[in-house]
Amino acid sequence: MPEKLFIHADLGDGTILLAGQLIVDDKAGRFKYAKAYINHPQSFALDPINLPLNGEIHVKHRTRDTPAMFGVLIDAGPDEWGRRWLTKTRQPPPVTQVEFLLAASGEGVGALHFTPNIDDPVRPPPERPFENLVHLQHIADDIEAGNEVDRALEPFFFHGSGIGGARPKSLIEHDGREWIAKFNRDSDLVDMCRVELASMRMAREAGIEVPDVDLTETGRGPVLLVERFDQSPDEQHHLVSVASLINKFDITEIDESTMSYPGLTQLGKRIGHLTSDLGTDVFRRMLLNVAIGNTDDHLRNHAFMKRASASDYSFSPGYDIVPQLSLQGSHAIAIGPFGSTPTADNIQAAAQRMGVADESAHEIGGAVLEVTTNWRDYMTDAGLGADDLAQLERCFAMRDIVERWHSKAARASGV
Repeated sequence: MPEKLFIHADLGDGTILLAGQLIVDDKAGRFKYAKAYINHPQSFALDPINLPLNGEIHVKHRTRDTPAMFGVLIDAGPDEWGRRWLTKTRQPPPVTQVEFLLAASGEGVGALHFTPNIDDPVRPPPERPFENLVHLQHIADDIEAGNEVDRALEPFFFHGSGIGGARPKSLIEHDGREWIAKFNRDSDLVDMCRVELASMRMAREAGIEVPDVDLTETGRGPVLLVERFDQSPDEQHHLVSVASLINKFDITEIDESTMSYPGLTQLGKRIGHLTSDLGTDVFRRMLLNVAIGNTDDHLRNHAFMKRASASDYSFSPGYDIVPQLSLQGSHAIAIGPFGSTPTADNIQAAAQRMGVADESAHEIGGAVLEVTTNWRDYMTDAGLGADDLAQLERCFAMRDIVERWHSKAARASGV
């Protein structure tokens, strides 16, 4: 039997409007915008490429590798962690994509909400006081260990987002702001909360826009707090991942024309009146990811955001910027035209394809190198010890590649 899902969009000023309906059967998913939404002066395309704002029926065929579901909806749904949590706490547990979206409605990033019936109200988020943090850590540990959990605590957990990662997390209200609280795992080789704190600080110092981060200590260990960048006072912003925009679900081979850092720049130019700074923003983020060994830079770790006060999409702030101890070598997407392995020639070719002038590229490289040369200080300031630094050495060894490119480019251009 076909499944039905009604999609509601927060227009940014607190107004939540029915955006459209999705019907999914064993062959395809079919989405159509609501007429009132199309005619509303503040409406926007949920996906400017795959779901343009019009009165047509948009079809997503089911294949072996592709679900009958538009990616922007998956972005607003639960990630791996959220699915594990929902499977543990819901009876019966959700099974289909539609069931997971309904179970996690409003808990992902972005401005979308889901209901099973057209007249059902969008449920408001529950209060999540900061005082529950230690108890939530304990429950997260139980989920990681496969133990039974207290289902009464289900409203406190962040089901995650298809845009985010698989680490255990929760939503917390703190100092009048909304934060994603990330927890460590027993299997972590190093204290990843502290590593991500230091990495995000380095990203900001290198000139990358990132959300505010903080660390709080509890009796069960540290918790990383990352402010939700999809929210601002009285506004909700809409996000769509790069994976969804280019329709990549099961990725087995890199298509360098789209699945690359230069591809991100070209994609941004397609979906909005973005400024000429986009190429430099993407290049800066790419260089930092290379320098710190963040090879898990896959397509769902990059997104475009339509801010509530804007009419067009822009490159979202950086998130999940963290060295990958177990994934050294090639990156998840291509650096440039020579593939996913970072080399001096590949970095230079990427800068050219992104339209980054030599002088600007050299300046960005200098900023990234200046910050990352002090990576041990950043990690130590975050509370990491000598054993942790020894583990991280191999990640930051990739910084030498950026330095070789920077020196070679300087000689070639006479900068």
